[in-house]
Amino acid sequence: MGFFNFFWQQSENPATLDYLKLEGSKRGVIVTQIPNLPGDNNPLKPKDILLQIDGFKIDTLGDYNDPIYGPMMLEALATRGHWAGDEIPMTVWRDGREQELTYTLPKADFDQELIPTALYDVPPEYVMAGGLVFQPMTVPYLKSWGNDWQRRAPVRLIHYKGQPPTKDRPRLVVLSTVLPDPYNIGYQSYRFLVVDKINGQRISRIDQLKEAFSEPEGDFHLVEFEQGEPVERIILDANRLGAATQRVMLRYGLSEGSVINE
Repeated sequence: MGFFNFFWQQSENPATLDYLKLEGSKRGVIVTQIPNLPGDNNPLKPKDILLQIDGFKIDTLGDYNDPIYGPMMLEALATRGHWAGDEIPMTVWRDGREQELTYTLPKADFDQELIPTALYDVPPEYVMAGGLVFQPMTVPYLKSWGNDWQRRAPVRLIHYKGQPPTKDRPRLVVLSTVLPDPYNIGYQSYRFLVVDKINGQRISRIDQLKEAFSEPEGDFHLVEFEQGEPVERIILDANRLGAATQRVMLRYGLSEGSVINE
């Protein structure tokens, strides 16, 4: 499976296109970043205005008109009749004129992404602890905001999509929601928060949560979130966690407190 290895921004505000001296009607989106991918000879450059992909005109929102499905985001053109290694013609505005490029689709390796683009043949993973629901951060999770997820999902979460994984942080886990219960009173509105640590243990995979919750700090569980999140930490009663988890499962009809793919 191939994908487009670049990031772009909308150009709905005409000043952005005027700044890059685009002639004619307002159209296209602006390439902002080219991630470093070994073996990828990307012909695009930052500040290119992407006008056409595979013969389809790109509007200022980043959409093209699909003859079958209607308006679609440009990313769909990477898989519209194409596979990794295929060459796709592109038209860009660069250096004051239109230029024709040939883009070779790189192979999508989802295991090497901080936010995996796709997951196949596995159920959604989660861990529920005392009503707090934790999930891995993935593009399928972000797509729960609908087809327009890149515009509708929380900006804080979309921000991570463009970041590379690191040795200490190969993936991310998010507190996706809180199922209200007396145990988690005061935290019911917390959601979409990226987890940093639980009880001092850095969290990057969903399967680390059970171990982290098995080692409380005294009588309490301490859940800390990434710097910049609107909430710094959550403190929970460690002695009441098990009973609260069972009560929430019964109240909300959950047959399992967690689903973790092996």
